[in-house]
Parts: sequence; C-alpha cells; structure tokens
Amino acid sequence: MSVIKAIGLNQQDLYNVLQALVNRILGDSNFAVGSDTTTIQVDAFDYQIEDQVYAKAAEDNVVVSLTDTGAGQFRKIRMEINAAGTLSFKEGAVASAQVLAPAPRRTAGLTTVGWGEIPASFVYATSNFNDGGVTLFSGDPDVGDGAGVHPNDRGIERTIYTGP
Repeated sequence: MSVIKAIGLNQQDLYNVLQALVNRILGDSNFAVGSDTTTIQVDAFDYQIEDQVYAKAAEDNVVVSLTDTGAGQFRKIRMEINAAGTLSFKEGAVASAQVLAPAPRRTAGLTTVGWGEIPASFVYATSNFNDGGVTLFSGDPDVGDGAGVHPNDRGIERTIYTGP
C-alpha cells in the first residue's frame, strides 16, 4: 500500500488540476456577454467528461440565476456543463475585495467551461454583464495559480487542450 506524505503540496489543488485534465474543454467556449446584456453566451465547443467526448452547440442569452452581491461584496462564479450539454453556474463565497474572493470548487462529473468575477452590488437578471467590474474568462480557474489567477493574467494567450 502506498502512503502519501505531505511535502508542501496542497492536495486539494492537485486534485482540482487532475480533475481539470480528465473533465476538460477541448477548445474555447468564448464565454462572453449575451445579446441580452443581462445574460451570457458561449460559442460551439467540444468537451470531455471522463472518457467521453461531447459537442456543445453555441448558445446565446443563457440566464444566470445566483445570489446578488451587496455593497462591498465580490465573488467569483464558475460555469460548468454536464454530459447532456446543460450549462450550470456555481458561485463562490463573497469577499470584501475581488482578489480575496475564492473561485467556487468544481463539481464532480462536470466540466468547467468558464468563470467570472462579479463586482459589488450586482443584481442578476437586472445588472449588465458588460458593466465595469464584471470580467468573464473562458477556461478553468483550477488550471491557473493558487490565487485563482486565470492563465491570461500571467501572459499566456489561452489554455486549450487539443487532444491526442
């Protein structure tokens, strides 16, 4: 039997990266503001869950229903997809500054398609996703660094797995 010894590596971070390699997007979703600016959109893309590859058609005006942020509250959101191609959203805990807001944990059996930073006083279905303070990213925050910084913030153009 093997024994894992602590060597300064955060095991939850390692698990998240390994899951991101198994359940991954195989292209770029171009996660962006929808035609109706209170919604979001994605381009067509392929993605993998476990050993199965799926295709997602482009979708516009996807409604995001999460908890509104109050004054001085910031949060990050994660967009995930299941095997049926249904997009869902998960929110992280609120923080007093965006840099302190944690990315929400990934959901087992789903692939992360994109993530976003939501500013203070944001009201879903009313506030515009193209307002100042809202930032949307394609990709997976677990493949960034420990602070949840998207690879683009480190000068990498984009993280795309092209497959075997």
